[in-house]
Amino acid sequence: MNKKEAILKVYNCIKKETAKKAISIELKKQKTQLIDSKVGGTPYLPVGAEIPVDDDGRQLTLLAQINCGELVGMKDYPQKGLLQFFILMDDCYGLDFDNQNKQNTFRVVYHDSIDDNVKEEDILKIYNPYIEDEDYMPFEDEFKMVFTTYEEGITSEDFNFDEIFVKKYNELFPNNQIQAFWDLDDDNEGKESFDDILEEINDEISGCGNKIGGYPYFAQSDPREYDGLDVYDTLLLQIDSMDDYENGYIMWGDCGVCNFFINKDKLKNLDFSDVLYNWDCY
Repeated sequence: MNKKEAILKVYNCIKKETAKKAISIELKKQKTQLIDSKVGGTPYLPVGAEIPVDDDGRQLTLLAQINCGELVGMKDYPQKGLLQFFILMDDCYGLDFDNQNKQNTFRVVYHDSIDDNVKEEDILKIYNPYIEDEDYMPFEDEFKMVFTTYEEGITSEDFNFDEIFVKKYNELFPNNQIQAFWDLDDDNEGKESFDDILEEINDEISGCGNKIGGYPYFAQSDPREYDGLDVYDTLLLQIDSMDDYENGYIMWGDCGVCNFFINKDKLKNLDFSDVLYNWDCY
């Protein structure tokens, strides 16, 4: 058994053992309706409510909105209302790298009910989000979300992956014990390099793409590995880059990815006041 086959054998085992229900999101560039699940577009806003602003009074931009009635079968996630994700359109897309859980230049908002009498034209009279520079925006178009439910095992980018992989690898290959996943990065085989192998199986184990739930993908590393941020154990939303001018263009820095995380118990209680926001790029 070569190295790639061994990695896939181990991964397929831990994939089954760590499987979570998730929703894959297909993004279709089109004009969206007010209460659609979408990226961009006009945010739903209850009568009398205000657009989220940062501490300096700058309006945030709607990044994404989820109609929770479409989250069928997603345990612990809200099953009605709208969940919204706002970010400040500055050169960091509203991310404070020193306070990634401080909801100032980003905001997660949950509306537990929807008022069908709200009109988009009334919201557009007050929706005027701050844009520092149009070149800083990770997206310009709006996209309708199309959901597909599936099961996903732990991804190679999740900070728990190394420990879980090593334990299973050592169980399956007791005569070739390793201490870390990257111990497999050696030149003993003299054929494919470790980087070549990872590139071949990247789509299967990395967790890239747009999703709700499941496990995350990162261009750099999982921020939850540090500073006690492991309490954010549940992926709320992931929006990946999409380099396709014809069908829609989303770009986080240099082809990066954006994630929002929450603690499972707070999600169950529909408490979205404490959320971890991250994006990184290559």
